[in-house]
Amino acid sequence: MLAPLSWLKEYVTITLPPKKLGDRLTEVGLGTEKIHTTKEDTVFDLEITPNRPDLLSIIGVAREVAAIEQKKLNFPKLKTNLKPTAPILPLKIKTNYEINPRFTAIIIDGITVKESPLWLKKRLEQMGQRTINNIVDITNYVMLELGNPLHAFDYHKIKGNSMTVALSKGGESYKSVDGIMYHLPENAVIIKDTEGVIDLCGIKGGYSSGTFNDTKTIVIRVPVEIPSLIRKTSQRLSLRSEASSIFERGVNKGGTTETLKRAVDLIVELAGGKIASELYDFKKQEFEPTPLKLRLERLHFVLGIEIATKTVLEILTNLNLSPKLVGKDTIETTIPTYRNDLKIEEDLLEEVARLYGYNNFPKTLPQGQISTYPIPYFKDYKIDEKIKNILKASNFSEVFTYSLISSKELQLVEIKSDSVLRVDNPVSRDFEYLRPTLKANLLKALIQNKANFKEVNLFELGKVYIGKSIDKAKEEYHLSGISNSKNYYEIKGIIEKILKDSNGTGIQSKIEVVDDGIYFEINYTNLLENLNSKNKYKTFHPLPKYPALVEDMSLIVPQNVQTGTIIDAIKNQSSLIKEVTLLDTYEDSKTFHIVYQSNDKNLTSSEVSEIRDKFVNTLEKKYTIHLKST
Repeated sequence: MLAPLSWLKEYVTITLPPKKLGDRLTEVGLGTEKIHTTKEDTVFDLEITPNRPDLLSIIGVAREVAAIEQKKLNFPKLKTNLKPTAPILPLKIKTNYEINPRFTAIIIDGITVKESPLWLKKRLEQMGQRTINNIVDITNYVMLELGNPLHAFDYHKIKGNSMTVALSKGGESYKSVDGIMYHLPENAVIIKDTEGVIDLCGIKGGYSSGTFNDTKTIVIRVPVEIPSLIRKTSQRLSLRSEASSIFERGVNKGGTTETLKRAVDLIVELAGGKIASELYDFKKQEFEPTPLKLRLERLHFVLGIEIATKTVLEILTNLNLSPKLVGKDTIETTIPTYRNDLKIEEDLLEEVARLYGYNNFPKTLPQGQISTYPIPYFKDYKIDEKIKNILKASNFSEVFTYSLISSKELQLVEIKSDSVLRVDNPVSRDFEYLRPTLKANLLKALIQNKANFKEVNLFELGKVYIGKSIDKAKEEYHLSGISNSKNYYEIKGIIEKILKDSNGTGIQSKIEVVDDGIYFEINYTNLLENLNSKNKYKTFHPLPKYPALVEDMSLIVPQNVQTGTIIDAIKNQSSLIKEVTLLDTYEDSKTFHIVYQSNDKNLTSSEVSEIRDKFVNTLEKKYTIHLKST
């Protein structure tokens, strides 16, 4: 969305310099991609999120600027009252509220189609639009200004003076206003006269009813379209326009009359003419502002900060939400029809937060307890990496193969096809069955690779599918490998290493000889289920606040006393002994590294001395261990 600064200044007093204004717009959610500055003007290139179609207009951006600057919005007063000032011209309109919730239109007679004035052409060029004639340029200008797309039809080209809104049947020929032929898809929203399609609603006008130099009477239509219908048609035709981009996100349903008045004012001023019909405004319901409440207690709880009630009211007022404080805790607001994104209380919370400024929130660290239990469907990929690294270190390479295999591959591993799951509509006979084992694919990989490599060592960790009926089948992870260079005992050693390092016990595994290799398989799901609980989960302990006292101690140890026994004996004397490790051994002397630490305070030398005396006495009495003299 391009927003010239000079155009914005017509509606709001701006005191911030362009760079600062761009930064503030970004802070409140309008990403400022670029600021184009020339001698004459500054243009903001804004990135608008899909939930804010109101910002696809200059007046929408001006409202945000007014809220930032805490100023009032000044929109030009509309002159017309949309009352007829010329003889009434006949027009039959038939619409369908299910596909066209609102149809607002009026007829203007006696216009002169000509070149637009310089100011209008310059403004459209700033917005990346090409100018055509004063009528088309006005419709584009008002769409960019107010955000509601509108279209001008040549009244005298509407056959039978009849306009019917309907859905296309599919295949209809349609010539757009720029002369391009289309074949319409099914369920495109169209307008027909008595002879054919004259408008592809919400996307592009028709050539047969377009506004050209000879046009004297026009029908100006401002509709409300169904976003999903416009989007589907636009995608099927690969045809997008400024109007379709707005309609796809949802227009201001309550703004069609105001848009029409603005267009009529400019047309009468720049093209002449008089109103030659009553206002056509077909709608099933009134589109009025809606009430929405905000609880201050909820606001403070969600945001995590206290914002003064006066500040909250000012922010909501600046956003034109007409807030009123009801009681001590509740604010009642009125949501304008152009803010389609404000539907629930949390939307109002976000409005307050973004205008208050996220940078004004205090910087705090997250608080709370870290869960010692995994979330549902948690998978610890560190275990996978640990086991894969063992295999890679053993000169195996990892492969990834398809989960779908053929009946020939099942025969290769002597499995009957009627005992495994089959896909009802396979894309190919090569991908017909869900694999019950990784063996078939690994055998195939071995055959394909042995022609180019003397040694082939491959493994795969992947899903297999056990069972022949969908209601009784189950998924399992298997870890399988194949080698033409390693013997039985080497493979056995690798499997034992995997099970030992993963603390796996009672795990299903097998090794078998195949053509030109030796093959192995481990039930990996079974391995994960039987992991030692200490290996499954890790508990986070915060770093200690108080420093440790460290000392190295040499002991004379009898030959029959094991090191582990000494370490346990020392640790058991006090919870303040956090770590005991063996540093060195020389003849009958062993040196231990001992760490003392408290979670509550700094330890003194006397406290450490008391603990030391206690375990030295214990070692001497139980194991005849003595301190080594210096």
